[in-house]
Amino acid sequence: MRNETVRAERRTAFEEAGGRVIAFDRVRGGDCAAAAVVAIVARRRSIPLGRLLHRSRCEADIAEARQLAMYLVHVILGRTYSQVGQFFGRDRTTVAHACARIEDQRDSRSFDEEVAAFEEAIGASGSTRPAAVEFGHAAG
Repeated sequence: MRNETVRAERRTAFEEAGGRVIAFDRVRGGDCAAAAVVAIVARRRSIPLGRLLHRSRCEADIAEARQLAMYLVHVILGRTYSQVGQFFGRDRTTVAHACARIEDQRDSRSFDEEVAAFEEAIGASGSTRPAAVEFGHAAG
């Protein structure tokens, strides 16, 4: 049963990534739920998945999307800063900074609504398996 669940999560993460092969199992520690969250953020923000996971900071919109993905993985999936940092190839203090920035930005009503839409969509299945959730577009 566990293998079927893992295969389903991998398949959905693959589909969320636009059918591109992403080596989440090898490079990202096999955290399929986190991979699905990142793929959802990348798709919703229209950012190539490779850019979202890139080692450099990239442009501001990419950095903000990465920070949002880090925040969602931490808050929704309950991963520690260290676990999130390992997944993204960054230090735990970078993750703490990202989460603090997102929390600060939630003072903006439109941004808070966008984040709430992500949180609702990811948590809608009643589990921490966001790969099973179909994400709709929220007004942003």
